[in-house]
Order: sequence, then structure tokens, then C-alpha cells
Amino acid sequence: MFAKLDYDFYTIASICAIKRPTLDFEDTRITSITTSSLSVKPGSLFVPLVDKRDGHYFINDALDHGASAFFVRKGHNILKHVRSAHQKKAIIVDDPLDALWRLARFHRMRFTPYIVAVTGSNGKTTTKEMLAQIFKAALGKACIATEKNFNNHIGVPFTLFAVNAKTRVAIIEMGMNHAGEIEKLVSLAMPDSAVISSVGHAHIEFFSSRRRIANAKGEIMANLPTNAPIYLPHDISEIDTLLQIAKKRMLRVRRIDTRKGFLKVEKANQNGFTLLVEGKKINFPYPNKAWVSNLALAANCAHDAGIKTPAILDAIRCFKPLDGRMQIRKNYFTVIDDGYNANPDSAVSSIDAALQIAHGAPVICVFGDFKELGRFSAKLHAWVGRKAAEKGVSAFYAVGKSMEIARAAFDQASGKKARSYLFAREDLRGIISTLKKEKMGTVILIKGSRAMKMEEIAEKL
Repeated sequence: MFAKLDYDFYTIASICAIKRPTLDFEDTRITSITTSSLSVKPGSLFVPLVDKRDGHYFINDALDHGASAFFVRKGHNILKHVRSAHQKKAIIVDDPLDALWRLARFHRMRFTPYIVAVTGSNGKTTTKEMLAQIFKAALGKACIATEKNFNNHIGVPFTLFAVNAKTRVAIIEMGMNHAGEIEKLVSLAMPDSAVISSVGHAHIEFFSSRRRIANAKGEIMANLPTNAPIYLPHDISEIDTLLQIAKKRMLRVRRIDTRKGFLKVEKANQNGFTLLVEGKKINFPYPNKAWVSNLALAANCAHDAGIKTPAILDAIRCFKPLDGRMQIRKNYFTVIDDGYNANPDSAVSSIDAALQIAHGAPVICVFGDFKELGRFSAKLHAWVGRKAAEKGVSAFYAVGKSMEIARAAFDQASGKKARSYLFAREDLRGIISTLKKEKMGTVILIKGSRAMKMEEIAEKL
């Protein structure tokens, strides 16, 4: 990851180093920070993180690219292999990740933007994009937001580095796999309001129930000021758990209902929705009910923060989703590439969207395995298969070993009146050749966890 900075070496070392530099240390400007030696530029601070590989062993590469400073863990043997001319560029720290966080916290505290924190089992990235596009329609570059899905313990600090004196709003997406992760992120970002798009089964492998997932998502309320707003869909799962957390934190709960209020649905059709935004009619050209819920959360949050209705309407008219999310391609078939990522809840939501788009035409699901479900995997794959049959899906293409369970449930629920197939993920040729036999005008919904790379099927079609 990479971000621009404007600090001197002495300031950064004073914040992050084990030992404060001497007062007469020469002035060196640090103009950027990065965790990749490949993105180092002259003036960069290189942060060697340890994951699958130890970033310390890329310090010399970073120096060759012109790094002006680097973090290094105390006692790491790499310092023995750094040329003497570069030794003075070392900032010796207890842990490079902790040092990154200390610097990000210092940077965050220098500014006072209105910060919106966003999380959710499904729809958090789409909600973040909607919030960003609405605020940018009104404020331009005075709004910054999480890029792509950089929403973890590394991505959030780098998003905060983008805040500067001109920033009025920052939209910070926060993801999690385990309890306690979001609470750490909000302690760093210190948001003014928060949005929870949904509570589903994503990452349930690391939890014992959806209620515990709700508690983990509810950590986003941990650092909000008293009476700050927390935005929730009116029909969100585990609402009682979330309301208890909000009450304990003394927050103002805004339950957003698309049947009434500032943004509401007037009617739905195969091309999307007709919405009323403060009484003004506008078309939202994405036939995805979950997205309308995300949009209502974003619009209400922005409106409450002071963004005027015309800017919100402009953002809705121009909204562009990220790649891999409900990308609709019409030719011989209508292919819905929703394969960026998936879990059982988002898959069922996407089936509803596909049926709305089809408007009576056949709908086919091409589903790859859902990951991180642990001991709940079989039960939740079966649930998706049953739901697909109950909703009237014409054929079910199961891709992967876990999805075989979904296929069996689909067959049972449909009474084998609908077709089903099972493929190994490696059999791309077999999947495509079988799909090509489907009727012209069929709607093909493609979805699966990121590891399944389902977008390759969409590209082949």
C-alpha cells in the first residue's frame, strides 16, 4: 500500500522509534509511506510488514529504489546487511505494524474531518462507494474514502493518511474476520457516525452464531460520541443485539426503511427502481433490492450530515459500482457477473436481483463454493440450494466440492423438475460448453467466494 505524507524524519522517529533521535539530526523530508518496495520513490518511508514473507528482507530493495527512511524491528539481523551509508535511515521500532499505527494515530489527531465508519456482512463496500460518491458530488476532493476494499488493520491506517487540512469528510470501510478487530479500527479512526449494512453469515467459521457476528459488527459503535447516529436497515438481522449495544453506548439509532422516509421505493421493474428522494422522482438503474437498502443508508447519512438533496440526486444518477459487483452484460445471454465475492446471504439476495432482471425469462445460477463457513458450511450451502429452487431458478450449476451439497438440496426442493449440474472448478471448458446450450435470453447469475475466481467464467461467456 502507498500514501503521500509530508513529515520530516525527526518527527516520524520521535513518534515511532524506541529511542528518540538527537536534536541535531539532519532534516530529511518524508513525502510518502509504503509497505511495498516496488512502490518506493525518493522520499519514501518503507514499512516492512511480516505476513507470508518478512518484509524486512526487502529493505535493501527499498533503499535501492530511493527510500529515505525505513522501519526495522529491534534486533532484526537485516541491519547487519544494510550498507553503512544507509544505516542512518533506520527507524528502530518494537514492531513495524505498531509503529505504522502510532504514525496513523498521530496523523488522524491533527485533523477534524467528519468520519463515517462503514461495516456489514454484505454490502459494506457498495455502501461505502455510495457514501463516497454522494459526498464527493457535493464536496469534491474534500471527501476521501477507502480505496477498493482496503478495510483491514493495514488498509485503514493508509486511508487515514489521505486525510489532510482540506478534508471535510472521510468514509472509512471496516472489515473483520474475528471479534475485536473492528473495535481496534474505530479506536484509530474515531468516527462521528457509523453504518452497518447487514448482519449475515460471512466469516461464521470464526464465530459460533450470527448473534456473535452481530456483536462483532456492533463494535463499530464502540468509539462513537454520545448521541451520535448509527444507521441500520429497518429489517437487519439480529436487531435486538444491535439495539442493546446502541443503548449502552447512548447512541441515536436511525433505522432506515425504503418504504418511507427521505428515500423510498415507488416501484420496481426489470431495469431497476423508481425512487422518491424527498419527493423527487429518480430512476436507479440497478435491479438489486439490497443495493437500494445500501443507497437509503448512504443517502440518509449524507442528508443528516448536511448534504443537500440535489447533490444526492446527482450521485444517484451517476452511481457506478465497482468491478465484479452486479456487472450486467447483455448479448445472446444476460450475464450477471457478481463474482467478486460471495456468502450465502449475498447469493440469495443476488437471486432476487436476477429474477427481477429476467422478468419471466429463465434464470440460471452458476455458484462456486462459499468459504469461511466452518462447521456451518454444509447447512448454509444446502440453504442456498433450497432457496434457489423455491425462488424458481431454472438450472443450478454447482462449481466445487462444497457446492455439491447445494446442488443436492436444489434437486430435492425442486423435485428434480429443474436441471442441475456439478463441475470441478478446473473444468472451465465443460462449464462454458454446457452453458452455451442454454436458451437465448437466459439470465446467468455468476457468484462465488473470491478464491473460486468465478469472474473467469463471466469473461469466457
